[in-house]
Amino acid sequence: MRKYLATKVGALLGVLFLLVLIFGWDLLQDMKYLQQEAAIVEESNHQSHDLHAIEMGVYANIKIVSDFLITGDHRLLDKFEAHHQRLIGIIEQYGVLHQDSSLSDLLMRVQRIKAIANKVFHLPFATENMEGPIFIDEIARETKQAVVYLSKKHHVLDAQVNSAMQMMEGLRIDMRQETIALVWVLLLAMGFLTYFIYNNIVLPLVHMKQEVQRVGQGYFDVNCHVSSNDEIGELARTFNTMGEALGEREQKLNRLRSLAAHQEKMNAMGVMSASIAHEVGNPLASINMLLQVAKRKLRKHDDQAVAAHLDSALQETERMESIIQMILQFGRYEEGSHFQVFDVQPIIKDAVRLAQMSPQHKRVPIHIDIDTKLPLIYASDSMLMQVLMNLIYNACHACKSGGEVAIRVFKQQQVVVIDVCDTGHGIAETIRESIFQPHVTTKEKDEGSGFGLAISKELMDAMHGTLTLLEDTKQGTCFQISVPTSQGKDNL
Repeated sequence: MRKYLATKVGALLGVLFLLVLIFGWDLLQDMKYLQQEAAIVEESNHQSHDLHAIEMGVYANIKIVSDFLITGDHRLLDKFEAHHQRLIGIIEQYGVLHQDSSLSDLLMRVQRIKAIANKVFHLPFATENMEGPIFIDEIARETKQAVVYLSKKHHVLDAQVNSAMQMMEGLRIDMRQETIALVWVLLLAMGFLTYFIYNNIVLPLVHMKQEVQRVGQGYFDVNCHVSSNDEIGELARTFNTMGEALGEREQKLNRLRSLAAHQEKMNAMGVMSASIAHEVGNPLASINMLLQVAKRKLRKHDDQAVAAHLDSALQETERMESIIQMILQFGRYEEGSHFQVFDVQPIIKDAVRLAQMSPQHKRVPIHIDIDTKLPLIYASDSMLMQVLMNLIYNACHACKSGGEVAIRVFKQQQVVVIDVCDTGHGIAETIRESIFQPHVTTKEKDEGSGFGLAISKELMDAMHGTLTLLEDTKQGTCFQISVPTSQGKDNL
């Protein structure tokens, strides 16, 4: 059964959301209770403050009466009345604000205090009257009873505040523990989710990216090791299948390239067939003549002359064999690339000899400038021979109406550079950018196929070298080849 990656990730996120929901709900409930207890504390503090104000008002009554007995100032009566009305208002407002009707006893005592105080304020000769202290004692007893009543209310409120504070402390501890637990759960869940995403998504994609880069470099033996049965696994298996298909296609293309390159060689051999026959015919004619002369000398028993003519014939045979071997070396068919370390100088000289076999090219001067102590190169001798032949042949063809060819060979860092330049008719500006494309040529229709430079470019790419057009003016053209040295092959 196929397991969808989105379903897996969704299930993990669902579990994570459920855990957050459970712990979050507990935290919200604790926060709700904490707010309730804080409201109780705040309400109790307000009540305590208001009770303290009432208590101070009750004490103020007895002070005003005492001041009257001392000073006899009847203006204190108005002050007492005003203060009494404020005290009554505070007590009534307390009952309304805090929804507390238990202060009725306190109101009765305040009214009794007022009644006793009225008696004091109406005493004749208040400052010297002996009843004044008696009334003050009565007011003090009533005030004490009122304060005791208020103190009980204070104790009740204090108990509520203490209980609420203890509850709040417990809630804070619970919230701290639940928060720590939630953080740990989130860290563990996120760690597991990260591990899952990395192993099931990121790591396979990184491997596939590396394999894609290898495909871009021309290596099609890709193998993404992904065993999951989800979208990533299906993508990896599809990519492996694509790599196999590309590998097979590349093999077919390599065979076609080899055939095309060999066909280009055969075309060049066909063009040079008359010159090849001439090159081989001259040594054969010389050998025939030398053998006839040696035969006549043999009849005359002139052994020394016979030996001399036979040596000359042998030299001509060796020269003819060298020409034939060079032609066979150039014309042999190779499928694939066979790289080796060799000296580039003999290849260049053989390419020049082959190119000059054409009657049209014999009159074109070719100057060769090879640096001393040139390092060995790492390439395919037959592929390099074909590229050089094509460039030199094209250069000679461009100079058939006048001009010369110059070949310069030198070392540059980890490569050997070969410049093939001519002072011929040059390359038109309209085709300069596409000169390495198939069917692009500066020759007439019956003189070239337009595949030579395209094939040469592919051959140089296969040898990890380069083929570029350096200069293009009306007075000539210059192509440059770079081939890795034997020391630079380790960097390929």
